[in-house]
Amino acid sequence: MDKNTRLIDVLIFDDMNILDMAGPVQAFYKAHRNGHAAYAVRSVSVDGRSVRTTCGIGVESAASLDEASEALDLLIPGGAGTTGIQAHPKVMETVASWLDQHPDGRLITICSGALVAAHAGALDGREATTHWSCELEALSNYPRVDWQTDRIFVKDGRTYSSAGVTTGIDLALSIIRADCGATQALTVARELVVSLRRVGGQSQFSDVLDAQFALEEPVAQLVDAVNAAPADSWTLETMANHVGMTPRTLARRFDAALRTSPVKFVERVRTTHARNFLSDGMAPAMAARRSGFADMQQMRRAFERQVGVSVRDYRARFAVES
Repeated sequence: MDKNTRLIDVLIFDDMNILDMAGPVQAFYKAHRNGHAAYAVRSVSVDGRSVRTTCGIGVESAASLDEASEALDLLIPGGAGTTGIQAHPKVMETVASWLDQHPDGRLITICSGALVAAHAGALDGREATTHWSCELEALSNYPRVDWQTDRIFVKDGRTYSSAGVTTGIDLALSIIRADCGATQALTVARELVVSLRRVGGQSQFSDVLDAQFALEEPVAQLVDAVNAAPADSWTLETMANHVGMTPRTLARRFDAALRTSPVKFVERVRTTHARNFLSDGMAPAMAARRSGFADMQQMRRAFERQVGVSVRDYRARFAVES
């Protein structure tokens, strides 16, 4: 293996979620640095045998967990099988000691894989996230972990966690960006036909997705139109005309389904777009204009209401560095 290539061990087990593994692995596989593959990935099971995922597809193991490994990083996917794997002493010992045994290594968890790391004590005193459906179990069983379950991924020192499934790709892209630079991360994102814009500070839940499911036609189509063109003039009157309703009827529909007004919903959508633009490194003034805000002051006020932080603080925390 080339000395520039970083080896990642992926712990595989029966009833793991195949996307938790396949998404990040494919992203790492596509990444290059200085003309060489940036990562090599090896599947590792407890006993070296192949496993069967929750969807029934088998995955072969390249080695057993106790075999000597040059890997720096250990990736733990999620799935129904995490409950059983937590009871395995070898797994708990390996996970608990991974960062101590690998001073330059990382512990990466996807979805409920965070519960495996938490059970081993590897996340004590650290921030972490997991799939929203695991929130109650995480908070109840592992109170020493600072759970950030609204986040899609979290980095705390050398521990990395994601909400799972497709957000494993988001986490992998953030690691690739840190290791190989923003240009290479964007190249991988384009190859996978995914967005580089979704960042760790954003919610696991999408306002647009929630609205699409909560609202009936034609109001759901209005949501799509607002999201597709946030910079258009979306006053209450123009939105009402768009769906052929009176402003009062439209407002009543939004309040019943989303507990918000149409105008406030537009502000939420525009704020989300602005966050995406800022996270990609776009200048604030351009982000405001592209998102539909009249000026910077309007965007600043929206950020305070919708995100709870200033535009400056948000950029400092989440903006992509070239």
